[in-house]
Amino acid sequence: MMALVAMEQPLSLSAEHIRTEKLKVLQAIAPLAADDVVLGQYSRSQVGCGYLEEPSVRNKASCTETFAAAVLHIDNPRWAGARPPVLAAAPLRRLFTPRGGEQASR
Repeated sequence: MMALVAMEQPLSLSAEHIRTEKLKVLQAIAPLAADDVVLGQYSRSQVGCGYLEEPSVRNKASCTETFAAAVLHIDNPRWAGARPPVLAAAPLRRLFTPRGGEQASR
């Protein structure tokens, strides 16, 4: 998804042209540095239990990450000076905005 959003406009909508532009943007991403990445595990909150309290989690001392965020450094003219974030998380019962407000139920 990130490559589709970050790529330049392809010459046409053919699979080959789209693949070429996605490859260009992926090759322009600098290797991640430790300062650009945050890893975490969801915990108990007002809306639900934490990862370690999930019935399917057998190892109650698990350090498994359930959330990752990274800031990308894309070395091309379109993204010069911009640092787009990429987020990934375990399925949540509710979605939240970056400011913490509830957005929708699943």
